[in-house]
Amino acid sequence: MLLCRAPALRSVASMRNAAFRCIASSLPSKLNVSQQRNLSISNIFSPEKSVASPNFTNRWAMIAPAFLTHLCIGAPYAWSAMSGPLTRGSGFVCSAADDWTMTSATAPMSILFAFHGMSAALAGKWQMKVGTRATISAAALSFGGGFLLSAVGVATHNIGLVYLGYGVLGGIGLGLSYTPPIQTLIDWFPDKKGLAGGLAIMGFGSGALLFAPTANILLEKFSRLPTYLGTAVDTVTENGRLYTEIGGKMMEVVYA
Repeated sequence: MLLCRAPALRSVASMRNAAFRCIASSLPSKLNVSQQRNLSISNIFSPEKSVASPNFTNRWAMIAPAFLTHLCIGAPYAWSAMSGPLTRGSGFVCSAADDWTMTSATAPMSILFAFHGMSAALAGKWQMKVGTRATISAAALSFGGGFLLSAVGVATHNIGLVYLGYGVLGGIGLGLSYTPPIQTLIDWFPDKKGLAGGLAIMGFGSGALLFAPTANILLEKFSRLPTYLGTAVDTVTENGRLYTEIGGKMMEVVYA
C-alpha cells in the first residue's frame, strides 16, 4: 500500500476522513479504452521519449536525421523554379489574361519566411516544454499540410489557398522544425558546437540542390504543351482575351 503524509488533524472524524482519502488515492484507477489510448499517444510524444537510452553512445548517428530534416525544410529555396510556370498556368507559353502575375507568384515564398521567423520566436518556450518529438511532429503536419493545401490552390487557380498553405502553414512548419535539429546536435556535440550546427544548416541550404531539379523534372513530365494553330488564325477579343473557333467551340488562345 502507498504511504502518504497526512496533515495535522484536530478531530477523530477528520483523521478518519483523511485515512479514507489516503487509501483511495493509493488504489489504481480504472481507465476506459479511449483514456488508455490517449495516455499511450501522449507517452509517445512526451519529452522523456526524446532522451536517448544510456546504452546509445554513437552520437554521430544523430547527424543523419538532423541533416535530412533540414534538407526537407529547405525545399522553399526551390520556389523560384515553380513561380515562373505558375504565371503561365493558362497561357503555357506566355501569360494569359487570367494568369497570376510574377509578383503574386513570388509572394508565397516571402510569406513563408516571414512566418518562419515569427513562429520560431514565439514557439521557443513551447518547444522546450513539449520536447523534440512533439515539436517535429507538429511541424511535419503544418509543413506537409501547407504544401497539400497550396497544391489544391494551384489546381483550382486560387492564389489565396497558395498563400495560406505554402506561406502561412508552410512557414509555421518551417519555424517549428528549424531549431530542434540544431539544438539536438549541439547537445550531442558540446565539444564541437560549431561543427554540429553547421552540419544541420548545411542540409537547409542544400534544399535547392535537390528540390529545384526535382521540380523541373516533374514540371516537364506533367505539363501539357499547347497546340500550335499556325500563323493565320481568326481571333475574337472579349474581355481582354483572345478566342478562336476550334471544333465548333470558342477556345482561348495566346500569341507567342
